[in-house]
Amino acid sequence: MNRRVQGDIGELSAMEWLASRGAVVWVPFTHSPHVDLMAEFDSHLIKVQVKTSTYKGSKSAKVGRWHVSIATNGGNQSWSGLAKRFDPRLVDYLFVLAGDGRRWFIPAAAVEGSRGIVVGGEKYSEFEIDSGTPFEAAIYSDGEDNRIAALTLGECQSGQMEQTVNLPAMPTQVRILPPPSAVSRQVLLRPKRQMTIPKEPCDSAGLAAGDRLRVQADGPGRVLLERIPKTPG
Repeated sequence: MNRRVQGDIGELSAMEWLASRGAVVWVPFTHSPHVDLMAEFDSHLIKVQVKTSTYKGSKSAKVGRWHVSIATNGGNQSWSGLAKRFDPRLVDYLFVLAGDGRRWFIPAAAVEGSRGIVVGGEKYSEFEIDSGTPFEAAIYSDGEDNRIAALTLGECQSGQMEQTVNLPAMPTQVRILPPPSAVSRQVLLRPKRQMTIPKEPCDSAGLAAGDRLRVQADGPGRVLLERIPKTPG
């Protein structure tokens, strides 16, 4: 399987996820360097940029981390040589599909970087959505980790092709349908019952760093957080 097919897999994965949440998916008729897909939720249109990655980093890197290139480096032979960096002002969400099927739907304003990000760790964990089908084994030849299969006849080169000692990331830009406008914020409860509360719900509730919160059960699978008023003095 070649890099172009990898992009198709990413698009289909995004379309499936968005459509399963009631979105009407829109695909641009002509190429856009910033918007790959759009989705309509309750008459609200969202612009989405989609990326895929099959690059895990060096052997010493932490397990489960995926390096994602979010700068557009062309994709055809007429490329000017100038990379188009990720600009949160031009899109609403970044949809990421990793080789093991894990997926993220990240608000553009929360993306910290213009050329690349790393997902799979604590950062961006609040934006991880349900996983799709793993595709890494279909992209690489047997035993050739982090190497993408050769070009098919007539295919234009896309992404980074060099293979140095550290093997640079070789993700392929993917066009995928946009995600929902109002997405439920998900957090991961870690082994020591720690979690990071997303910024948007905190802002809406008027919570700030340093606030003391009262935690109590509110039924099966529900926890209520309530700010404890500060005492004078």
